[in-house]
Amino acid sequence: MTGLILYIRTTLLNHEAIAELTTSPKWNIWGHLVTILLGVIYGFISIQQNIDYISSFEAEFLRNIVVPGFFILSGIIMVFLTRVALSLLLWAASRGFGGPGLLGQIFRLSAGALIPSILAMPGFIADGVGATVPFIAVVGVLLGIAWMYMTCVKIVLVTQKFVPWKAYASVLVIFIFFISIYYIVTPPAT
Repeated sequence: MTGLILYIRTTLLNHEAIAELTTSPKWNIWGHLVTILLGVIYGFISIQQNIDYISSFEAEFLRNIVVPGFFILSGIIMVFLTRVALSLLLWAASRGFGGPGLLGQIFRLSAGALIPSILAMPGFIADGVGATVPFIAVVGVLLGIAWMYMTCVKIVLVTQKFVPWKAYASVLVIFIFFISIYYIVTPPAT
């Protein structure tokens, strides 16, 4: 349980927790567990957003086991791919701004950086399925992204030993890239 608490402290921008995660590879298993937990949460939110589609299946086995299981498995895969992409982008930006990179440390810490995404998930999923996005979900998206940004900045500060402006600039470049990719792959609403 100390590993999970350590990741939560990382999310709360605790410098010592981030430094502890970077020094020992024994915390890798907790990073994977956090990733799986986030994926399951993403899957359950997807199930709630697509409940009409799921209930349209006639066979109980499909409606109660297969299709929800597919959503949960897809959620785990999506969160894992997001973690890998975030790690690679943090590494690339760190190298681009003159840091050592340290991909292993960044990957270990990226699970903690994704924890605030829980706030943004309902809004993004609702938008993705074409549902009305309530105001509270929009606030959740904004808070989740801002919190993720600050967590990533703290990760870069600790792992790359950057001065603050370099950390903020390198993470800003990553977030601009993520936003541009999101708008390229998301079809415009008509």
